[in-house]
Amino acid sequence: MANTKSQRKVKMTKSQFAEKFLYLNGRQLSLSDYPHLRAIYDSDAKDTVLQFSRQTAKSTTLANLKIANCAMRPYFKSLYIAPTVDQCKVFSHDRVAPVIESSPLIKQHYINSSLVQNVHMKQFLNGSKLYLRYALVNADRIRGYSADMNLFDEAQDLAADIIPVVRETMSRSMYKKTMYAGTPKRTRGTLADIWERSTKNEFMPRCTGCGKWNLLDEKNIGNLGVICKYCGKLMDIKSGRWVQTGEEDATVEGWRVCLLHFSKAPWVDWQKDVIEKMKITSKAIFYNETLALSFDDGVAPVTRSQVKKCCTGPRISHGDPDLTKDSINAFPRILGIDYGPVNSDSSNTVISIVQKRGPKFHVLYAKKFLGKEADYAFIHDEVPRIMNKWGAEFIASDYGMGEAPNSEFRRRLGYEKVIAFQHMPNQKKVMEFNSKMPAYTLGRNQVMNMFFQRIKSGAYIFPEGQEFDTFVDDMLNVQNEYNEEMNTMKYVNIGPDDFVHATIFASLSAELYSNAQL
Repeated sequence: MANTKSQRKVKMTKSQFAEKFLYLNGRQLSLSDYPHLRAIYDSDAKDTVLQFSRQTAKSTTLANLKIANCAMRPYFKSLYIAPTVDQCKVFSHDRVAPVIESSPLIKQHYINSSLVQNVHMKQFLNGSKLYLRYALVNADRIRGYSADMNLFDEAQDLAADIIPVVRETMSRSMYKKTMYAGTPKRTRGTLADIWERSTKNEFMPRCTGCGKWNLLDEKNIGNLGVICKYCGKLMDIKSGRWVQTGEEDATVEGWRVCLLHFSKAPWVDWQKDVIEKMKITSKAIFYNETLALSFDDGVAPVTRSQVKKCCTGPRISHGDPDLTKDSINAFPRILGIDYGPVNSDSSNTVISIVQKRGPKFHVLYAKKFLGKEADYAFIHDEVPRIMNKWGAEFIASDYGMGEAPNSEFRRRLGYEKVIAFQHMPNQKKVMEFNSKMPAYTLGRNQVMNMFFQRIKSGAYIFPEGQEFDTFVDDMLNVQNEYNEEMNTMKYVNIGPDDFVHATIFASLSAELYSNAQL
């Protein structure tokens, strides 16, 4: 009988596996100087978000976790997603391949010359596979893959609507683990929105002087290193512990790691990478890339409380409105529509029915077309039905993206029933008619200024109730962005803002109609 080697299973955590078996640049991995990373390695959460600043081992951590999961679990398939092909190639060549090649255990027992080891796929002898792909605005090239784990890198730059498409690769998996990682930018966006619903774990050191725990930010930056924000004493980062600062019922486990956690790392020059950078870079970049904190360099034109003060109208009706009421029947109703791509999280097709009663603009009804309803065939049937239900006189529509759907509405309702509008970023006049298009062209800044000023003055009456909250978010997704060199301001959106434009189109049409009746 041939001799067989006895085998036994050894239970260990992913951090233990990584420290024992993984090598990088000829050196065995050690987390002794960075104990805060062990909890991240060992997390068993189904959904995890890593909010890292630059130079804080984010890519190394992702590569090691990808390799450890595939080595420790036979037939495990890990799918890494980056926004661009270059980011994917760099991660594959500079992070994953060197660990596989320089780790004796992996090289001797997990790979051989018969297995695929290219940029986009690496195979292990235990049947596991490491996929590496890219998807910036759509996930078409990901369809057809099968995975047990999705790792979304540089998630702050990914389009949010690719995530559910990619996650379908795990539909038949028994694991279904998802990890999002990136360096934050604004307080709204793909990474920021995921972080907001996470546990927001913070590694907080305790000061040996005053005994207080510190959530690290710019107040902890001293001339010689990390100091206590309360008493100014230098602190040992290793003395910290993870503390959950998010909601108890958070659905995602979140971890923030900033450069201050690596203040003693050999690759960090405290004076150059922290002190000087804090002096010469913008606050937004410093917050993002050094502190791993979101920062809005723009200013919101309205606050949530200002919008909520306008939410005093009847709730959005799901039944038939009573058109015999004088409050509804005495003034014309206009349906505004702003078109969005089908099934996108960054933009939706939205309608807003506006009625001008004297100086007040009443938003009577609003709707986002999501899921199956986002298909234009459905919208072409539904919008005329809603117009009839509310007795709307016209459609005030988006011209820029909507001339094809506008043509269909004109065919169904009559040419004169559709009034088109297009924002022009450099137009000085508030509004003028272009007969060649034909459409009203709008000075984008001017009409948006007017919209937000009317909210502040209480000239808009919005529906009350939770059904309207998604449209409140649309308004708060708009921010002012200032260009100090040009001394100019423009409006930018940090999320869907389609309700704003649908309401502007309807309001302008209501004013045009009112003036025509005088």
